[in-house]
Amino acid sequence: MKVKLLDLEPGESRTLSGLKESPGKEGLVRNLLDMGFLPGTRLQILAKYPSQDKIIVKVGLVQLVLRHIEAELLELEERE
Repeated sequence: MKVKLLDLEPGESRTLSGLKESPGKEGLVRNLLDMGFLPGTRLQILAKYPSQDKIIVKVGLVQLVLRHIEAELLELEERE
């Protein structure tokens, strides 16, 4: 079973195993790949803002803000 990014709490980290293929969201998947969300990349949750539909993620040395619709496309390894 894959872990969802939104299920993690701030401070937790996982390795990205892949991106979900979802009809109508090909552009979002391409944007995530362009931003460095590649399989095998380590992700760390820095902060969550549910009321604003945002999550701050550290990818390598970069911090990025994702919307929930983007975060739902990321599949993570269950255990490290």
